[in-house]
Amino acid sequence: MKRGRQGEGGGRPRFVIDYEAVEKLAMLQCTHEEIASFLGCSSDILAADSKFLGVHKEGMDKGKMSLRRHQWRALEAGNSTMLVWLGKQYLKQRDKFDHEVGGPGGGPMVMSWLPPSA
Repeated sequence: MKRGRQGEGGGRPRFVIDYEAVEKLAMLQCTHEEIASFLGCSSDILAADSKFLGVHKEGMDKGKMSLRRHQWRALEAGNSTMLVWLGKQYLKQRDKFDHEVGGPGGGPMVMSWLPPSA
């Protein structure tokens, strides 16, 4: 039996990653695990591949830009829900404000009732 070193035909064949599919799936914000499942490999194989990591990051970024573009179009078309959502995301606007009232040092408040004046 011939024992080969890597590159001489020994061992398991190297998994070929479909980088075009990776980019398309990443644009849909798919995780490493979801892409690994789609490709039929382990997420460890993908995590060890530097080209995969770069393509995945680029695809995720392109997907976010595409989503943002569609959100702005919805806003421009008069979608008030999108207006509120974008205000919350970019302008730190909120629907509710939490107000707590307390005593000195954050302790309980002491309330005194005065009799009604006659």
